[in-house]
Amino acid sequence: MPFEINRFHALVFVTWQLANLAVGQYIFSIFATFVPSFRCGDGPVTRNCRTFETCNKSELVFVDEMFASAAIEFEWVCSHHNAKFNSIQFGGVLVGTVFFGIASDYFGRKPIGVIAILISICSSFATGLSPNLHFLYVARFCGGLSIAGVLVVVCAWILESILPHQRMVVRGFFNWGWTRIFTTLICYFAGEWRMASCVFALCLMPALFMTVFVLPESPIWLHSKGRITEMIETEKYMANIAGVPFVPVEHHLIESKSFWAVIKTKGTFFKLFILWIFWFGVAVCGFSNDLNSGKLVGNLYMNQILFGIIIVISKVVLLFVDKNFDWFKRRTLHQGSIAGTVLCFGVLGAMCHNDYHGTGVLVVFLIGTLMIEYTWDAVYLITIESMETSSRTSTSGSCSFLARMGSLVAPILTHISTWWPLVFYITVMVIGSITFVISYFFLEETKDVDLDEVHIEKKEISPDEIPMLEMKEA
Repeated sequence: MPFEINRFHALVFVTWQLANLAVGQYIFSIFATFVPSFRCGDGPVTRNCRTFETCNKSELVFVDEMFASAAIEFEWVCSHHNAKFNSIQFGGVLVGTVFFGIASDYFGRKPIGVIAILISICSSFATGLSPNLHFLYVARFCGGLSIAGVLVVVCAWILESILPHQRMVVRGFFNWGWTRIFTTLICYFAGEWRMASCVFALCLMPALFMTVFVLPESPIWLHSKGRITEMIETEKYMANIAGVPFVPVEHHLIESKSFWAVIKTKGTFFKLFILWIFWFGVAVCGFSNDLNSGKLVGNLYMNQILFGIIIVISKVVLLFVDKNFDWFKRRTLHQGSIAGTVLCFGVLGAMCHNDYHGTGVLVVFLIGTLMIEYTWDAVYLITIESMETSSRTSTSGSCSFLARMGSLVAPILTHISTWWPLVFYITVMVIGSITFVISYFFLEETKDVDLDEVHIEKKEISPDEIPMLEMKEA
């Protein structure tokens, strides 16, 4: 099969797509905080907050209430509560990246990944059944915790369970675009935020089943902990599902390291610092972009579906280019995506400055969103491929922590943009330009590295070697 995919790999890919729905709560926030256009009396249709504040509430009329959002139910129109709703969820992600990353390196990918999905299911039910704002905010914080668990732990678990050249397959065919489409369809058919949240919880049940009963612990993690017998049994289990023979290969013993030990390792801190800048930058741009997408001209559902379709198609194109063109490296992907983002949002800023709000804005916004998605692909892959197995999720968690700090900026930036729209485009351009320069001078190439052979410190190879399954067709 293409990319040496066997039955086990296929199950891993499907599990990732199912679990990725938990991350769809980011898109759910767009619908939960959606505020339709309105008009004051016989005035023009607008979303101008000054018009809303000066209009007599008896004359205020909402236009095209496509989705019954929490913002309408709790009267958050032109209020800081919309930003608060998102900030609390992002705060949960911030805390979760630290906790789940460290816990996963200590207790394993499987138990912590399962807990993250369980929290997502419970928090989604709790959101839909929230009797008041305080309960709702707690539920969203827990939802944020689960998002972090999936992004940090389940992602590492999946990538450690497949072959190096299959990582781009995950990004190409089983990705955020499908999650965006599925999330939008749930909200469309549910019609209101409470029902949609409960449906989300039910749709996560298959992911829970797969992670509990089908996927084994990461053999690479077991290897890093010196649990050799369990590692070999896991590899045999994987080979049995795959329908391939168990073929042992020799791997050098891996020294287990804590996150703090990694920080002290020569050369690691600088590499991590560069990655932290990348994650912070793309998070500010990406989450601000998502939160602003609900304000675009056109139908709310159709716009989000278009975003999803464009992302799905673009990821397949990315996979094709990555496989067939040797010159296309991780550096190419990262720097090209950032340059495209800066260009698109510069054009959008010019359109905003000239008060143009036509279809052209949607087209350029779609392309800009695509560029940001490619940047996310680059930073995820570079981070996973740069870090040692013994500390991969904790160091990835530290990067994700910086991204969540960036995400906390997004609701504030979105709220400010309701009064000064240009601030969003200027911020994206400035951050994008800075990260491009840093990437050009300091980013190391990591394409096709063997995750089990990543070592920050150069040292002599131990003669002690152990068998480990190489998942190849006979």
